[in-house]
Amino acid sequence: MRVLAITALAFSAAVFASNYILPPAWLPALALLCAAAGGAILLPRSRWLRGFALLAFGLAIGFGCFWLNARHTTVPAAALDGETRYIWAEIADWPQSYERYTRVVIRLRTEGLPPLNALLYDNENALREAEPGQRIELEARLRPADRRYGERYLGYNARDIYLIASSRGEIAVTEDAPGLRYWPQHLNRRILGLVRTLFPADTASFIEALLLGDKTELYRDEALYQALNRAGLMHVVAVSGMHIAFLIGLLRTILGRSRACSVTCILIVWLFVLVTGASPSAVRAAIMQTLLLTASLFRRENDPLTSLSAALALILLGNPHAAASVSLQLSFASIAGILCFSEGLEEPLYARLPSLRSRFLGRTAVGAVTNSLSVMPFAVPLMCLHFGSVPLLAPLTNLLALWAVTLCFCGACLLCAVGALCPPLGKLLAWLLSWLVRYIFLTARWVSSIPFSTVYLETRAVWLWLLLCYALFLAFRFVKRGKLVRLGIPALLSVLSLAALLTAARLAYAGETETIAALDVGQGQCLAVLSGDNTLLIDCGGLGTAENAGEIAGRYLLTRGRWRVDALILTHLDTDHVNGVDALTALCPVKTMILPEAEDTGNGMPEEIKAAAARRGTEMRVLREDSLLALGGIRVQLFAPEESGTPNEHGLAAVVSLGDYDMLVTGDMSRTKERALLKQHPLEGIELYVVGHHGSPYASSRELLESIGADTAVISCGYNTYGHPAPETLLRLAECGYTVFRTDENGTVEIRIGRDHG
Repeated sequence: MRVLAITALAFSAAVFASNYILPPAWLPALALLCAAAGGAILLPRSRWLRGFALLAFGLAIGFGCFWLNARHTTVPAAALDGETRYIWAEIADWPQSYERYTRVVIRLRTEGLPPLNALLYDNENALREAEPGQRIELEARLRPADRRYGERYLGYNARDIYLIASSRGEIAVTEDAPGLRYWPQHLNRRILGLVRTLFPADTASFIEALLLGDKTELYRDEALYQALNRAGLMHVVAVSGMHIAFLIGLLRTILGRSRACSVTCILIVWLFVLVTGASPSAVRAAIMQTLLLTASLFRRENDPLTSLSAALALILLGNPHAAASVSLQLSFASIAGILCFSEGLEEPLYARLPSLRSRFLGRTAVGAVTNSLSVMPFAVPLMCLHFGSVPLLAPLTNLLALWAVTLCFCGACLLCAVGALCPPLGKLLAWLLSWLVRYIFLTARWVSSIPFSTVYLETRAVWLWLLLCYALFLAFRFVKRGKLVRLGIPALLSVLSLAALLTAARLAYAGETETIAALDVGQGQCLAVLSGDNTLLIDCGGLGTAENAGEIAGRYLLTRGRWRVDALILTHLDTDHVNGVDALTALCPVKTMILPEAEDTGNGMPEEIKAAAARRGTEMRVLREDSLLALGGIRVQLFAPEESGTPNEHGLAAVVSLGDYDMLVTGDMSRTKERALLKQHPLEGIELYVVGHHGSPYASSRELLESIGADTAVISCGYNTYGHPAPETLLRLAECGYTVFRTDENGTVEIRIGRDHG
């Protein structure tokens, strides 16, 4: 069995290296070199060298497999970059509809084109009612799926999607009956409809995600999503090994532990995996459970390490690009942590409290805590890398809520069967089960409300603290004391050092220094002003980035000990200035929101902002005339918008003062509106200018730049197709003597101002 483990791990290591490190041109040579090395090692026929030969052969297969796969996927996709083709395709999954477009995965069936999966953006919403298996014909512009917002992105390739297609003109849809290959998608939709029929509206979205991994509706409730995320409970709605363990436990409770039950479990587990979309984490669990159940059928011993490595190799053999899947990485890291550390954590607890082992509730509680702690050594670095955060109280959340999640999953499975046969009884039982779901929500909201329940890696100090934690646990590993001492002391030191770090950060931003920050929210704007205990934000939106501007702003504030926002000023209601408001208010309550008269710009933002403010009790003030706002040491002159002009121009402007230090914010004003502003309000003695309209050539007139007399300018911009910041704008700023900082090049720009405002 170890032979398989060595070969599988070497193969997987080669695939990961090919994904992240090695240039594609090197792979054929490396494959041949490793194969030759393996053959050379075998020549002496030395038994102890056999392991190195297996290692070399595994690497050779990994490099070769990735190279061959790329020749049939990413290479032909790159060759189609920028081309507009008339294509025939087959719809591979249910469409996801949004206000302005529909998105759907298709399989190309066009002669002369590779049969690749593509993500089609239907700009006319013609596919809103389409079904998997239907054929479509359309003209589309194609580009590779391995770049997003101008940067390398591997997430689509990990899902076996290699092209992005944008529709041009009409789409012809056939009425052909869907083929049998799409029966899992249709069964998924039937179960989804059943859940929505049986469960109340406030709990149906959670059950959909728990049973089927469909988080579309769950994401719409920003406050609930943020609570689950910060409490460390989002993993329960990502279909994984936990769900398969629940399913097998339910089946064995009903069917017993016979051989027939084992075969039934294997069949139902794979049915569940197919219906839920066959995510890498679910496939991993299904392979491991299949090996475990098969071993019991033939009375063979199961080796967890071999099962884990074989599962990883099989997934990567099917799609080597799946190595970039975050769910795959977290799933394997979590299981590896449980295999390595769980038993060692349980033994000291059972040794001191032996009664826990004999009680079901005791074993359940111990398992929830030890498994939660066991996954952290390997999973935390991945969470930091992919999400920039660590939910510190996840073990507490799991202790309080995992038992309820187990009952919800098993209960929902049974309820779907009952509801299909007797809908009235199913609705009654679903109403009762919903109270357990609401308990999970309550737990998540309570845990997430605890200060620093989640630590965000916004600063270098937090990264250093994380390294210190690993160093402490590693150092105490060699201390010749009991396990509780070797684990308890570094855990205590980690908590104390984190408390000291966060206290120092809070004092640094509430002491003798005042701060202005232009947050890196992509092509958008979000400005934070901190003074003492007061917090002001101006705008909160961004485009051209995978991150939500509200989450970026929330992380920035929470890391600095800011639990609320005194005032949020919205210069205007364009998407790139306001689309993060909902997420921001979910993370940090906003006391007052100030905005210009809401206009219908076609983006739905006014209604969304009003709804977010109503849900969180935020006071809304519409600015119709010039006014003054005072927040402790922060003083803001607000200039009401003129009635004429485009929606961009129908925005407010502000001068933010911290003592004698002044910052001018003009939003997306045009040069015409800038001149009108100067005529009505002579602006002088400004120190910092936030460049208008992200550096557009139609803003930041020479008259404004010379009149305000500032010497520092910040441009809030990111990936865009408008050419912002424009070369002529940058030239004007340089000619007027401005020192320019850009968020697309410098990241978040933070300006510290002392009490003397020097």
